Amino acid sequence: MKFNWKVALISFSPYVPLIIIYFLIHLYIVNDVIALFVAFGIFSVLYIFVHYRYAKPFFKKHPELDVQNLEFNPVANIVFALWVVIMVALVLLNLYPQSPEGYILVFAIFYSIISGFKSYRGTAK
Repeated sequence: MKFNWKVALISFSPYVPLIIIYFLIHLYIVNDVIALFVAFGIFSVLYIFVHYRYAKPFFKKHPELDVQNLEFNPVANIVFALWVVIMVALVLLNLYPQSPEGYILVFAIFYSIISGFKSYRGTAK
C-alpha cells in the first residue's frame, strides 16, 4: 500500500485555482449557480491554456505522474468504496457541505486520495 504524494498533489492542484476563481466571481455575482458556471467557464479557458502550454510537455517527460497512466489496484478500490460509504452516511446524517465550494473541495480531496493510491501501469500505446 503505497501512497504517491506527487500524483495526489498534481491531481489536487487544478481545484485550488477553481475555488479561488469561484470566490472572486462570487464577490460580484450573488447567485451561487451562476457564479459557479462563470467560474467553471473562466477556469476551463485557463486550464486548456495551461494544459497545452505546460502540462503536456511535463507529462511527456514524466509519464509516471500522469493520471491517465494510472490504474485502480485493490487498495484504490477499497478506498473508493469506503469514501462512497462515508459520503452516503454524511448525506443521510445531513452533514454534507452546504456550499458549492465545499462540494468542490470534497471532490478534490476524494479525487486526489484515490489518484494517490492508484498504481502505474505504463504509458498507453
